[in-house]
Amino acid sequence: MIPSPITTEGHYPFYLVFYGGLCQTLAATSDIDRSSWMEAIRCASYEGIRAEMYTLRQCIERRRNHKPHVDLSIWRLQRGHVIDMSELPLCEVSLACDNLLCDGHGRPPNPTLVIDVYMPTAKVWVQYARTEIIEKSSNPSFLSTVSFRASDGLTGESRIRFTVFDVRERVSHTAIPLGTACVLLSAIQDSSRLRIPLLSRAQSTIGFLTVSAWSLEAEDRGSSTEHTPCRVPSHTNTQIWSHRRSQSLPPRLGVKMRLPSQAELKLLFASSYLQTYRFHSGLGGDICVHELMAESKLCFTFPHQLLGVWIQQEKELLQEVAGMGELREPWHSRQVELLDRHLQLLRLYSQARESLQAHRGRLFKPSSRKNDRSLEFAPVNLHLQRMWVYNDTLNKAGFYDWITVGAFTAHSHKSKNGGLIKLVQQLKESPTRASSNYQITTKISMANDAIQAIKQLRKEVVEAMKTLMRLAKEKQTIGMLPICEDMITKTRILLSLWDPGLVEEALNFIEEHKLIATDDSGVSEDYTLDKSGKANLVLSPFKRITQQLTSLDLKSPDLDDFATPCTPRDVEDIWKVPSENAQHEVHDIQQSLLASECVKDFCKNMKTPDETNFVIFPDCEESLSDTHLSDNSYPNSLVNINEYKPLDPEQGKLFLDTHVMCSSPSANYYKPTDEPEPWDLTQLNIEASVMCLVSKVKFLCGRCGSPAVRLRQNQKTNKRCIITNQPGITSKKEAPSHELCREGEAVTRAVNCVTKAVRNGNKFTDGLDLNKIVDWAAELRPAMRKLRHAMDGLLKTARLTHSVFRVQEIPKAAQRVCNVQYRRDVCFSQALTSLVTGLMTRLWCQKPDPAFVTCLISLGPLAGFECLLSYHGNEIDMWGDMSIAVEDLRTVMFTLVRCPSPNSNDRLPMPKISGGRNSLSVSLPVPDSLYSLIPSRKVVSFHITPVFFNIGINEMATVAETVGATKPQEGSNIDNYVRLNEYYLRYRKLNMPETHVTNGRTSCSTQIKPLHELLDTLKNSVHSGKSKNVEILHLAAQICRQMKVICETIKGKKIGVFRVQ
Repeated sequence: MIPSPITTEGHYPFYLVFYGGLCQTLAATSDIDRSSWMEAIRCASYEGIRAEMYTLRQCIERRRNHKPHVDLSIWRLQRGHVIDMSELPLCEVSLACDNLLCDGHGRPPNPTLVIDVYMPTAKVWVQYARTEIIEKSSNPSFLSTVSFRASDGLTGESRIRFTVFDVRERVSHTAIPLGTACVLLSAIQDSSRLRIPLLSRAQSTIGFLTVSAWSLEAEDRGSSTEHTPCRVPSHTNTQIWSHRRSQSLPPRLGVKMRLPSQAELKLLFASSYLQTYRFHSGLGGDICVHELMAESKLCFTFPHQLLGVWIQQEKELLQEVAGMGELREPWHSRQVELLDRHLQLLRLYSQARESLQAHRGRLFKPSSRKNDRSLEFAPVNLHLQRMWVYNDTLNKAGFYDWITVGAFTAHSHKSKNGGLIKLVQQLKESPTRASSNYQITTKISMANDAIQAIKQLRKEVVEAMKTLMRLAKEKQTIGMLPICEDMITKTRILLSLWDPGLVEEALNFIEEHKLIATDDSGVSEDYTLDKSGKANLVLSPFKRITQQLTSLDLKSPDLDDFATPCTPRDVEDIWKVPSENAQHEVHDIQQSLLASECVKDFCKNMKTPDETNFVIFPDCEESLSDTHLSDNSYPNSLVNINEYKPLDPEQGKLFLDTHVMCSSPSANYYKPTDEPEPWDLTQLNIEASVMCLVSKVKFLCGRCGSPAVRLRQNQKTNKRCIITNQPGITSKKEAPSHELCREGEAVTRAVNCVTKAVRNGNKFTDGLDLNKIVDWAAELRPAMRKLRHAMDGLLKTARLTHSVFRVQEIPKAAQRVCNVQYRRDVCFSQALTSLVTGLMTRLWCQKPDPAFVTCLISLGPLAGFECLLSYHGNEIDMWGDMSIAVEDLRTVMFTLVRCPSPNSNDRLPMPKISGGRNSLSVSLPVPDSLYSLIPSRKVVSFHITPVFFNIGINEMATVAETVGATKPQEGSNIDNYVRLNEYYLRYRKLNMPETHVTNGRTSCSTQIKPLHELLDTLKNSVHSGKSKNVEILHLAAQICRQMKVICETIKGKKIGVFRVQ
């Protein structure tokens, strides 16, 4: 409300301004009247009414002689106390009432118990616990139990107040207090069973309360396992009494209550909430249940690490295109658009990563923020839910863990498009309409696969050279020759990966369309002067984009022990931002430069992270329009990935010194002015380097007469034309003859050198004397360095070929692929984070199981995903996104890495991610207790087998079934049943004993069916076409539980569950 001065008519106006800009004008006859109206309207607000209601509630509590209570969670939050699941409580109690009075009509109450504890330090009653509501019972036995903890400030002198309420209406929590009883905690501890009267406000007895208490001991102190009772008699004289639910039976003596061991739980989870129960099971003894819910510490840290991998991959692709040099039209505009797309993806990934890094507060993303794009890579409502069950008569216990998580979907992205499963299908079908684009897409895929294979093989060869270097330093000949044979095999594969025709096509393209590079700076004068009298500088779009690469760490992620990359230099004068007048003067020139304006659209989207229907490149969805470049098209505010903080604007002035950066062997990209090495010469260099290295190793091993190896047996049949690209030459026909002759002479000399070495014997070791060689490592190091440089040259050429084909791709098709890939990354990040959380829970938070390790080594775990999504409306998109996200988990390689069991105060055992999108690898740290079960010197790597079942159960599912739209869902369930059955057939070959759960009394429990019968029943269910057949979910869960070492996931409609057997 805003008051205004008095008007000419003598009125006193004021304004009501609503959210959204709506404004309403009101007026009063006097200033006092206006002030009273403004105060009345202010008090009528929602906050004012709520505060008044809270005040009235406090008054009512005081009239009832009840002091206003403080909730236990608020009390702990105010004190900064976090509950420790491994803490032994002072005691645990179960509660029961009897002979509660009925109302005037003879109807029994709906009782619930509220337990309050008086805190003398704050002089306040804290509501410590509340039981469930038992309807229409005068003799209720409550299943919920209460644990009193010393960490909350409780002692034996603490006052405990029990209040019985009669709940009249559940929704509004309308309840009438019946009676109370107040005792000391020491009285409860001293007596295993205490029966006290409940007194009303009139001090009349309205019933009785029975409190049964027992102490607890840690589970791992005894000598019993989870499945075998302890048969060793106890030597302690302390007897801990337990409570039996039936009021007609006496309490059982001499049974110890156990507390589950959860020491490692706090390493991975925090903010735990615990609820305990106790069930009576007849003569079989009571069953204790501890149900726990906790927040995962990996919810934001793991996606942060995954984004780093994708950022590094975008850097590599960006540097590939920049290494081509500037092209002529019509390819120049496509090259600039391609660079622009990578810059936008880098901004998206970098800002998302920075948002995850800056997140504070809760360790999970609530569903209220599911549309927040700043946290879209984190899963929604990721929690651990654990149930521990203990039978005190049989002395058996067991854990049952599951992870609750929201659907793996991109909530903020464009909806009603069928989700990822539909979008991916459209991408696969679209190339069939354009044969030229289909061929380019195929070549891009082949080039990308070859690059990944080259990187992997090169990494393995470097690891082999490391091992050779270590053995050479120790002068150990044992093991050298097998390593050399393995290197020969890998280099043969390395030389056979590429099709020479693709390389020649790419080199021809570069030679024909590359712009003549007369000045690598890319800076020209526009013959105008600024205020200081200096000439203005104008950048080409290509240089304007590539200058931003200096804010990125372009160091290759691959191993490099022989050199380190150089750092870019600062060239202030070249990249100084021009003044406003200078910008106007060069405006006309820069308007003629063709580029994309998607960066502007992205910046607008980043200002409103909660905006829905987000698309990176919306033009490809409708129509593309030619836009022009402006000064603000490529802002110099990229995130510095290594320091996790916003980039200093001064760093945007750094110049990309391609000569310095690409002079290092670790920067495996051509610089724009480089001449691509002929393919035959690259192969010959690799062959010669391997032959030299292997010959020297054989010489050091005492095999001086061994001939040099040959990697290619049929060189005569491989006749390839050598294509060169000299600076300043635009086509092959225009090349001077003496330049071509000089190139041919260089290749001929290299070929003759290698051929002579092969024919005349091993010449690499001529003149060497084994007795005079003191440092073996120094003798091998030059050959290793040459081999590394030769492999770098191979990778440079492969990346150049890949970038050529990517430039030739149709821009609109490339933008669609980019949109789908980003959405796929969002969903995959949520799915992988949830899966890794479940696997880490099984590895760290449960006792080591040899059967689990056996299955990991032989099969890999089975991950079961069960959903309650309806195939109707927006949930079709959610189902499509989750189907692809779950399927993408099959490509991830998991590796177990030894990690010493940390102490309680140590930091989180963090999984490590490496590789790229097509070859992602996750290293899972495991404690010593589990690692000891792995066979010695065996690296355990595995893939998971995901199965995904979905059944809709709400009214939208009814609509979908009525119109017959659930065929995709039914087909998916059938396909996943087939995959589950295939896993069972492989699992059966391990001869693992099936679990048949029974308590020995067929009248109380029936034996679980064998696995093959359950699978047959599941097969009939998925083919039956029954409406809302939730039996499919029950059967799938039961099958997964019976097969040991199974990771099982149950998904809810918006909230899901990931279980680990």
